[in-house]
Amino acid sequence: MFLESGSIEDSKTNLIVNYLPQNMTQEELKSLFGSIGEIESCKLVRDKITGQSLGYGFVNYVDPKDAEKAINTLNGLRLQTKTIKVSYARPSSASIRDANLYVSGLPKTMTQKELEQLFSQYGRIITSRILVDQVTGE
Repeated sequence: MFLESGSIEDSKTNLIVNYLPQNMTQEELKSLFGSIGEIESCKLVRDKITGQSLGYGFVNYVDPKDAEKAINTLNGLRLQTKTIKVSYARPSSASIRDANLYVSGLPKTMTQKELEQLFSQYGRIITSRILVDQVTGE
């Protein structure tokens, strides 16, 4: 879960793309998102030592309307065995650095919505996820 307490002016052109296929190249990422509109910059994040893709990247559009269109068009797109997630990237800032919160011992019946309702009183939740056992589904 990621909480944001300060008010930060969000960039409306810079996107983060998560869950990219391991073998996707930066050129393919740029090509996919370039089909929506003009890209100012594009970066596939790689491990500094091995050069392996870390499965996410950033795409910065010239026009905020293209960024919004990319979210609406490409978020949830299935690429190979992955379903990509496209959302606005948050600026790097001292107020959101080290703001990840990991919670264990949640009731097995807790839903995503219940989790967010529980924690939203403490600040704006940017993203949250309940980890699920792939075998049992719990």
